[in-house]
Amino acid sequence: DGGVFVQLPPWYVDQRVTLAQGITVTALDTAAKTATLSDGNTVSYGKTLYATGGRPRTLDITGMNLPSVFVLRTLDDATAIRQALEAITAAGATPNVVVVGSGFIGLEGAANALFKGAQVTLVDPVARAWVGMVPPGVSSYIQTQFSRRGATLYYDHAVSGFIAGPDGKLSATRIANIQDTNAQPIEIACDLAIVGVGIQLNSELADAAGLATDPRHGVVVDDHLRASAADVYAAGDVAAYPDPVAGRMHFEHWDNAIASAQTAAANLTGGDEIYRHVPYFFSDQFDLAINMLGYPSAMATLVVRGDVTKDAFTTLFAEGGILRAAMMVNDDAQMDLLRELIAANTRLPADLAPLGDPTFDLATLKQADAPANAPAGE
Repeated sequence: DGGVFVQLPPWYVDQRVTLAQGITVTALDTAAKTATLSDGNTVSYGKTLYATGGRPRTLDITGMNLPSVFVLRTLDDATAIRQALEAITAAGATPNVVVVGSGFIGLEGAANALFKGAQVTLVDPVARAWVGMVPPGVSSYIQTQFSRRGATLYYDHAVSGFIAGPDGKLSATRIANIQDTNAQPIEIACDLAIVGVGIQLNSELADAAGLATDPRHGVVVDDHLRASAADVYAAGDVAAYPDPVAGRMHFEHWDNAIASAQTAAANLTGGDEIYRHVPYFFSDQFDLAINMLGYPSAMATLVVRGDVTKDAFTTLFAEGGILRAAMMVNDDAQMDLLRELIAANTRLPADLAPLGDPTFDLATLKQADAPANAPAGE
């Protein structure tokens, strides 16, 4: 299905790009400007782009390597999960699925499993969905979407092991209440499990090459996406770039991968572009098209525009009197305007209540001189 690719193979030929599939870089010499490849060859470069992304984190527990325990990062991963679900339903049974983690990968995996008729149990050691990113009211809305569709939610619970049955296949997931250490572990019967607990950035090659890295955010770059060695740039998940609001950060979404690659490409070819990009991600869950712009925070004051009961609304995130983020649910008509307002550090009126009226014209918030905003500490 060509729809899952950003570009089809003929595009690379047309653009005079040599695509070396199945070959990795095993060493980078930034002084000699050479890269050693896994096929034994060494290539020289004038400038190079480090865009290694990340790999799924796993759990250091018994049973993680059982065949029916999946991570989700690649097209092959998605295909394997779909085929496993379809095999169970084709046999006339209802799949029992445990999803570990309630970030976007976890929630999208759970939503798709529910859509395919599975019984879904979601487990996460945190107290609520998106706990570090949104206030409790938003978490409650998201969790309700899953529970009313039949999912069982275990927050404040951690997975302690995946259990194999007599046939060697996954038969259950064992979880424990992290708030009550005296509680007995719970075993949840399941046919397959999806582990979505984030990614590990692929920065080992950069470390070995002596590039400056940040243990949390990857390869350290400046505002032009230049790494610490001459003529080396980084983009995508692994690039730790300076953001004027959040400070040093990286962002794990394809929108950032594409936008940062465009800036890096411009600078690799002689440009002088600064990477300034309002963080953005989207997630399709059930019939909900969720778009998040900016810098959401659990400490923000929320203003809701629209009808939550009809799953069509926008939530504005205000911090320190400034518009910092917006979450749109089936309501993206003003996305471009909101992106502009967030980028401009738009100051909001002291009385936020009028903003909740959908007829309030957000364009009137535009200001000739945006307030200065010092970046957070790195």
